[in-house]
Amino acid sequence: MTPRQQFSSAATSRSALRRAGFFALLWLVAAEGNLNAWPLALAGVAGATAASLWLLPAKTLPPISAGGLLRFLAWFVRQSLAGGVQVAWLALQRRPDWQPALIEVPLTLPPGLPRLLFTAALSLMPGTLGVRLQGDTLLVHVLDRRQPLADDAARLANRVAAVFGEAR
Repeated sequence: MTPRQQFSSAATSRSALRRAGFFALLWLVAAEGNLNAWPLALAGVAGATAASLWLLPAKTLPPISAGGLLRFLAWFVRQSLAGGVQVAWLALQRRPDWQPALIEVPLTLPPGLPRLLFTAALSLMPGTLGVRLQGDTLLVHVLDRRQPLADDAARLANRVAAVFGEAR
C-alpha cells in the first residue's frame, strides 16, 4: 500500500468514526435516551454512515470548525425564531403589503459544501427561497423586495465561512 493510499484509508476511517458518532448521537436524541433499541440503532447508524460516505466521500469534505458550526447553529436558530414571528405577524394582517421579487445574490463562498450550506440556509430563512444556482450567482425569490436581502446574505456568508474555518 502506498503512503497516499494509507493516508486516504486513514482519512476515510476517521471520517467514518466521526460520522458514526454523529449519527449515534442523533439516534440517542431521537430515542429520548432509551437504550432498548440499540441493536436496531447500530444497523441504522451503520447504514447512515455508509450512505454518507458514498454520497459525500471523506476526501471531498472541507475541514469544519466546531466553534464556527456551533456559532452558526445558534445564530440560525435565533434568526429562524425571529423570522417565524415576522411571518406569523404578516400572516395575521388583513392585507399584507408584500412586494415579491426575484433578486440575484452574488456568491462569494467557494463551490461545494460551503455554497450548498449557504443556499440551503438562505432558503430556510423566512420569506426567501433559492430558485436557481448558476455559476457564482443565486437567484432568490423574496416575499418582499424591501427586506435587506443583501445584508442578510452577507452575514450568512460570513457565518458559513466561519463553519469552514475561513475568516472574513
